[in-house]
Amino acid sequence: MRIALLSFLTLFTTCRLDKPNTDSVVARVNDKYLYISEIEAHLGDNLSSADSASVVQNYINTWAKEQLLLDKAVFNLTPAKQTDLEALIRRYRNDLYIKTYQEEWLKARVDTLVEDAEMDAYFKENKQHFKLHQDLMRGRYIKLSSFNFNKPSVSKALRRFNPEDRTYLDSISLQFNNSYLNDSIWLRPQTFFSRINLPTPASYERFLKSNRFFEMEDSLDLYLVFVEEVRRRNEMAPISHVRSTLKQIILNKRKLEMLRQFDRDILNEAVKENIFETYE
Repeated sequence: MRIALLSFLTLFTTCRLDKPNTDSVVARVNDKYLYISEIEAHLGDNLSSADSASVVQNYINTWAKEQLLLDKAVFNLTPAKQTDLEALIRRYRNDLYIKTYQEEWLKARVDTLVEDAEMDAYFKENKQHFKLHQDLMRGRYIKLSSFNFNKPSVSKALRRFNPEDRTYLDSISLQFNNSYLNDSIWLRPQTFFSRINLPTPASYERFLKSNRFFEMEDSLDLYLVFVEEVRRRNEMAPISHVRSTLKQIILNKRKLEMLRQFDRDILNEAVKENIFETYE
């Protein structure tokens, strides 16, 4: 590929220009030069000769257009506008360096372990900020053949759902046409009820009540359903549902406090080492 690249670039330069850089020059716009090494850094390893030539030509044209536009912008913008832009560039450069350094500094120091007790305490103190924007529910269901002879025991186990019941249901799970027993997960009602062919609020709203067991049957299948718990919109969110949010909030608070301390320390250290002082 390098041979194809160099052969193509020969079309753009027939000699080495007398410049400090030892690369072969590929293109020039006024006093700015483009070198082979800059282009090679943007080429993949699996390009054919034809693809390499196309990529090189596009890169050269893009570079030239950028330089030409920049020259025109500098020529046509007023000195005052250029001064404003240079100030913005310096501010952006400074912010980029500082932010990158702070992120690296935090990464090496912030404790990312958040205990459940800390999340529980924060949730208790800030419950008003964790109201639901939509209904949520926990539930479980089993889909059986309408003729399954274990229906009474399966219904009883699904409703009671103690450890022995879970073991029993697991032991006969091959009899189920389908099931969902992970009732610790909070779901949108639409997500849960669509699995049992009740896809709209109008079709499932009457079943959306905590501690509700019901059966549904069609020509082939029987659904045994238990709605464990329902939380309505504007009610308090279940803490298990917002634990990831709580963790992120606590981590962000830690980072902010560490950065505030970092800012104080860097000023105090500079004063102590006599590299920063103010004059009245």
